[in-house]
Amino acid sequence: MKFNNELKNKVVLVTGGTQGIGEAMVKGFTEEGSKVILNGRKMDAKVQKVIYATGSEDVMGDISDTDRARAIVDEAWQKHDRIDVLVANAAGMSMNPFLEHEQKSWWNNIDINLTGHMAVIQETVKRMKKQKSGTIVIISSFFGTIGWKNATAYGSSKSGLLTLGQYIAREYKKYGIRACIIVPGVIDTPQLNVDATDLGISLDEVREMYRVDIAAQRLGKPSEIADMAMFMATEDGGRALSGRHVQVSGGEYRTTPYYL
Repeated sequence: MKFNNELKNKVVLVTGGTQGIGEAMVKGFTEEGSKVILNGRKMDAKVQKVIYATGSEDVMGDISDTDRARAIVDEAWQKHDRIDVLVANAAGMSMNPFLEHEQKSWWNNIDINLTGHMAVIQETVKRMKKQKSGTIVIISSFFGTIGWKNATAYGSSKSGLLTLGQYIAREYKKYGIRACIIVPGVIDTPQLNVDATDLGISLDEVREMYRVDIAAQRLGKPSEIADMAMFMATEDGGRALSGRHVQVSGGEYRTTPYYL
């Protein structure tokens, strides 16, 4: 156990817990003995495989539907009569030049990443207030902190999440609720396929293009984001990092790279 049993029996809800960073969250918390409930849009063979491998529970549904988002929290709560940790991870991403970005595509990014999580977090905070404790870990993105070609909608939504977490931490501190924000750099997940499609190159070429601008000279691993989330869910981590955003980037650049 990495965290000395501190996460054992904690009830953890992970949105977007079916692949990439979310799947790593589910695996990491279950390995620490937490009772994990994963959320995904719909049940399929991939989701069933994650559930079988981790022994996690599921609450399925698309959080971009805010009524369904609130119901997801309610259903998760009913499983154990509490939620100790919420990992707000679900994400949708499309890439278009700003002037060509249709409203439907723009709002799809906002509805999943920001508005959907607003509803999930609201419902979770209501319940955490009653139990007078809880940690919310929000997964933002370095796309939300720097300019990035063709990613205005995604970056705007992720920037909004960063700010949302800071305000929640301040407003609900008196109820024993903490909110921490992770800002991942380039992480080797299926989402890189969106970048590859936008750039018109292969997935391996995208990996190499990004790798050379990272001090660590490699892409990040989903497990590294999960490790940070689990630290934030501990007493020491939550106390130290509530209201803060932490970049997990391998020394990623802080400005727009030359090739964009």
